[in-house]
Amino acid sequence: MCAIAKACAVGALLVTLGLGLVACQTNQGTATRIATSKGDVGPATWLAKPEGDGPFPAVVLAHGCGGTERNTPHQTVWRGLGRHAALLNENGYVTLIVDSFGPRRITDGCQTGGKYYPLQLGDAHDAFDHLASLPFVDAERIGYVGQSLGGGTALWLALGSTVDSRAREGHASYAALVAYYPWCEAAWAYALRRPVLILIGGKDDWTPASRCIALDSLAEKSTIQGLVELEVYPDAHHSFDLPMRGPYYVEGMNGRFHTVQGNDRARRDSQERMLKFFQKHLGGSYEEARGGESDIVAYLGLRALLSGTATALSTD
Repeated sequence: MCAIAKACAVGALLVTLGLGLVACQTNQGTATRIATSKGDVGPATWLAKPEGDGPFPAVVLAHGCGGTERNTPHQTVWRGLGRHAALLNENGYVTLIVDSFGPRRITDGCQTGGKYYPLQLGDAHDAFDHLASLPFVDAERIGYVGQSLGGGTALWLALGSTVDSRAREGHASYAALVAYYPWCEAAWAYALRRPVLILIGGKDDWTPASRCIALDSLAEKSTIQGLVELEVYPDAHHSFDLPMRGPYYVEGMNGRFHTVQGNDRARRDSQERMLKFFQKHLGGSYEEARGGESDIVAYLGLRALLSGTATALSTD
């Protein structure tokens, strides 16, 4: 378990025992700099790791068209990414959250369609190379999670053309990718080279589930089967994994507004599927990460904190 996560868990335990109140923010990690291949200011990144020497599997987390929302009053995406990162950390994964928009002052991501796919794709490659250079990361076990625009980037990263291009440059590629509510292209079913888990809402009016169902259907008929896992949540909208209620409406291309709404049931199930998917393709577990029995109390405190029930933690 990473140090930030343990501090949060201990804080929750102290509150429960009536011994004090410890302020703690979500577990995005520690701000770090990575080398950029673009020659610009580059993305902002936050790194978190389990305790121990590793080498651990690792996961990059990427935002959608609205950026991380880190500097907004509600910080919805920022908190959502932190929640995913904390779950991955406690299960034995190094995490790196990547903000492609903030440092570059990009604010029109939702109104410009796929304009920023190349930018996010390049940042994903730089993030991979950074993680692969770290002594506590197993470079053969690096995965990627993207939301919306980032989910589309996840699919791009899984394509054979991307994998081959990286190989020609002497670089390895992501081993497994998770795409939250991406824009799917059915034709990609024949071009995939890496396993992908797609998680999408049946009521998504921004990136329709029907497009991903078509991709999945064709993938079952392709020569390389078993690369696509698809889960459609019938009652979920776009951004269902984020910590918000809603419905809210966000402007997209051509002045059209789209529904975003949190869905706790879909979020919890999607996180379980994400963990199982990465454990299948990358390995990693809490047992690998925790380092010893003494961490179990902090682990339980973190679980309570993440679920919003850190008010009745028993030590009996």
